[in-house]
Amino acid sequence: MNLKAALKKLIVGGEQQPPPDLGRNDICWCGSQRKYKQCHMSSDNQRRSAARATGPKGASGKIF
Repeated sequence: MNLKAALKKLIVGGEQQPPPDLGRNDICWCGSQRKYKQCHMSSDNQRRSAARATGPKGASGKIF
C-alpha cells in the first residue's frame, strides 16, 4: 500500500460493509444480545435508504 492509498483510507475510512439482512426479532449483529429491532434496525434502514438515494446516476428504474 502506498502513502496516497493509506492516507485516503485514513481520511475516508475503509470500505463499509452493508449491514446484514436480519429479521426484526433476531439477535443484533453487533453482539449486544438485544433484538435487532431495538438496537440497530433504524440506523441500518437509514444507511440503506441513503445508499439507494446516491445510487447510479440516470437510472430511473422505468422500463419505458
